[in-house]
Amino acid sequence: MSNDMANKPAAEKIKSATANNTGLSIKNVTPKQGLLRAVHWLAPVIDRVTGLKQLDKLYRKHQFHGLEKGPFTERFLEAFELELKTSDAELALIPKSGAAIVVANHPFGGVEGVALANVLNKLRPDVQIMANRGLSIFPGLAPFFIFTNPLKTNADGNSQSLKACLKHLKKGGLLVLFPAGRVSYPADKESPVTDHKWHRMVAMLAKKVQCPIVPVHISGQNRDIFYQLGLVYYRFRLLMLIREMINSKGKQIPISIGKPISTMTHKALTNKSDQQITDLSRLLTYLQAPELKTQWSERVNPVMQPLAPSIEATILTEEIEQLASSQKLSSYKNLSVYFAMRSQAPNVIEEIRRLREENFRLVDEGSGTPKDGDDFDDTYTHLFIYDHDAEKIVGAYRMGQTDNLLEQSGQSGIYLTNMFNFDTDFVNQQAPCLEMGRSFLIAEQQKSFHGLLLLFKGIGAFVKQFPRYRTLYGTVSLSTQYQPLSVMLIEQFMVKAENRVAVSAKKAFAHPVPPELSNYLAQYGSDIDVLDWLISQIEPDGKGVPVLVKQYHQLGANFHCVAIDPNFANTPGLLLSVHLPNTAEKLLKLYLGKNYRDYLDYNGQ
Repeated sequence: MSNDMANKPAAEKIKSATANNTGLSIKNVTPKQGLLRAVHWLAPVIDRVTGLKQLDKLYRKHQFHGLEKGPFTERFLEAFELELKTSDAELALIPKSGAAIVVANHPFGGVEGVALANVLNKLRPDVQIMANRGLSIFPGLAPFFIFTNPLKTNADGNSQSLKACLKHLKKGGLLVLFPAGRVSYPADKESPVTDHKWHRMVAMLAKKVQCPIVPVHISGQNRDIFYQLGLVYYRFRLLMLIREMINSKGKQIPISIGKPISTMTHKALTNKSDQQITDLSRLLTYLQAPELKTQWSERVNPVMQPLAPSIEATILTEEIEQLASSQKLSSYKNLSVYFAMRSQAPNVIEEIRRLREENFRLVDEGSGTPKDGDDFDDTYTHLFIYDHDAEKIVGAYRMGQTDNLLEQSGQSGIYLTNMFNFDTDFVNQQAPCLEMGRSFLIAEQQKSFHGLLLLFKGIGAFVKQFPRYRTLYGTVSLSTQYQPLSVMLIEQFMVKAENRVAVSAKKAFAHPVPPELSNYLAQYGSDIDVLDWLISQIEPDGKGVPVLVKQYHQLGANFHCVAIDPNFANTPGLLLSVHLPNTAEKLLKLYLGKNYRDYLDYNGQ
């Protein structure tokens, strides 16, 4: 059903034209004056060619004439044997009262409008749908519609239709828009079937009334012949719409509803044009498609063994006090950051392994064993935060000094070779790097800015002490508590084509990428604030981009690839690298201190 609505005089004309006629015909909805009077002469031929004659038989057989709008939609679904698939949880996302705009894609060109009218009318009685004037052939549906002519931007009555929409919203009504204004189609033989460009009225109306936008995706397509003829001449699609409606008999129509876009003041939307906000609404609509809402098929749910007992505080304190003074990297109040090898502080590392398991379990990344650890703990450097008052470790990072590791064990000494194939051109093959991984902050520190800041100040102090390390690289774990759809969005937004070279995933993360996402990124580019907002709209709990992804993005990271880590509960990991000399100086000053230029001036000697 294309989006159109008419002003009151137009609606009255439609009503009077059909009042004395119980059937369906093109002549019922065209004036007898002017050039269109020829339509009345040719009506029998047009009715037969377009399928209106066949539709009229159905109309009479099922006694549609005289039905009110609600019963009409019920009779329509019965007559065409349409099965609407919706979930109660998603229907609950439709605002129960107050102004709201439902936006939907337009796959069929007719039946989806009746389907939405049926669904929404059961939730609230004030539904109005901006629809193509062609649907005026059904007088019983007229109370649902504001009719318009979507194929002509400046058609008579279109401005009145827009005013009618605004008036309805200002009265607190629910407005349904099909912003494409026409049925979905492929641009050419190689292109997917998708909506025409959406009209920016979506954002214009939402801003004017300050009301939410609810994205609704309707699944399905018309027959191949419909698209093939449309590629020959686009108006053939119009001629075939009624026949497609007739041939929709017996279809199952999934209707998927997303969370309302509740505010236009989110930082991802401020300073965006009406068209871009509309296009983001369109993208969110297509992201509701059922085929994109996959689950983690290889998610591991191991039996959780009891955690290992914690190491006594006195033992931890004694080992830490025996570390060289140079191994204390930074301090803030009662918190200090240190680094150590396992051989120097075995009990500290055992406690780190226990805490890793404890905290990884909170995000479904636990191994199920009493501690999280592997043989790499023996050869990697451990950076950790110690709370002197509480006498406990509150956070840690594992760092691999790649020059030492490659010299000792070759490629097998690098943990991430389990996840990625590194070409000789990749950064860790070219220069000494720090491979970062296995990070955590205990739960109470995650609520504080200081924990993460201290970890990065510790990294900064470490590279100042060992300035040959110019680049950090590693993975940020993307918890399986995120939807696979969100992980796909992170990969598509964050990984640029030029950064995919020289590395590939051994176990790739696979998820369909809708063409609407590719089109959006091609037009507007990636924006981490937009990504954060999109994910918060998708995730049931409203969480956005992981904090570490934001942190590394701020440092100017290049993001390379997403892979599944078979040694870490099949968790997806986003590979990144940060060349520290390219980081903004204000951040280098924050993390490396006021003498950060000494690090920048290091020339390898």
